[in-house]
Amino acid sequence: MIRTLIIEDEQPAAFRLESLLKSLDPEIEVVAVIDTVESAVRWFETHPHPDLIMLDIQLGDGLSFGIFNKTKVESYVIFSTAYDEYAIRAFELNSIDYLLKPISETRLAQSLAKFKKFSTAQQNVNIQKLLETLENRDSRYKRRFVVTITGKIKIVETENVAFFYSKEKNTFLCTADQRHYPVEYSLDQLESLLNPELFFRVNRQYIVQYKSINKIFILSKSRIKIETVPSSEEEILVSSSRTSDFRNWLES
Repeated sequence: MIRTLIIEDEQPAAFRLESLLKSLDPEIEVVAVIDTVESAVRWFETHPHPDLIMLDIQLGDGLSFGIFNKTKVESYVIFSTAYDEYAIRAFELNSIDYLLKPISETRLAQSLAKFKKFSTAQQNVNIQKLLETLENRDSRYKRRFVVTITGKIKIVETENVAFFYSKEKNTFLCTADQRHYPVEYSLDQLESLLNPELFFRVNRQYIVQYKSINKIFILSKSRIKIETVPSSEEEILVSSSRTSDFRNWLES
């Protein structure tokens, strides 16, 4: 049997993946389905490591790479990812396979064949090298902002920013705990400083983070309204010229 662990935070995707795995290979036994970094770490500390891990990169409580920083994993890994070509190249160079979402049955079958080839040859995969490569990639984007408020300096981690907005020719950020601070960048400048996987410029006034989006309303074929948490002072509408890109961004 091929003992397989699925780490995926979207339940429908996890169910579909489990079904595909079992249909492709009756030797596959799914030992558990886990949806967060923390629960995965706890699982590895109390269970024998599986032969294979199907691992989604973006989990509800952070990037799944955090699992490898907190516990030693002795299993082959197939990642599912929406990362760009730079990151995909990192997977290829380090002999770790990847699947672009939505996962196709044909591509999954190829990944399983690759796993069997590696495991038969007892070929090791270099996860640490992969993480180092991806960390170098992420260093291209701004990780924190230094803001000044009432004579005091405060550091705001970029991951804690819900959205950026412009108001009266000034730019501000709003944190997840609904605090607003001025920043010394225009929205145009921020577009090149922020990770495009996490942030999207929806119109001339707002750049929103994926995790802050609470509700999306389709007003018309080319008009979309967004509600964020925390909420914005003004209504956030996606510019008609950005609607198509916004939809693609949501699905990436």
